[in-house]
Amino acid sequence: MNKKDIVKLLMREDVAFVTEAGEEVTYGSESHINELDELVKRLQIIKKSLKRGGDRHKNRKEIHRIQGAVESIRFLKRKAERA
Repeated sequence: MNKKDIVKLLMREDVAFVTEAGEEVTYGSESHINELDELVKRLQIIKKSLKRGGDRHKNRKEIHRIQGAVESIRFLKRKAERA
């Protein structure tokens, strides 16, 4: 098998994504996009819970990091939708 055949074989294979439940889904599929949406929703719930309470000002760095993670996941979702 030469290099061109290997490249063609690699390009044909579907990339798999493992969900939290341990299921293997195809990258860019509807179930993959839904899994990313659910992950964003759960992170937003955690972020909102950190904004409440008497020590909410102490959590600002954690809130910022969670928001960065949400933005990264949204980027990955858009990238998967284009694939």
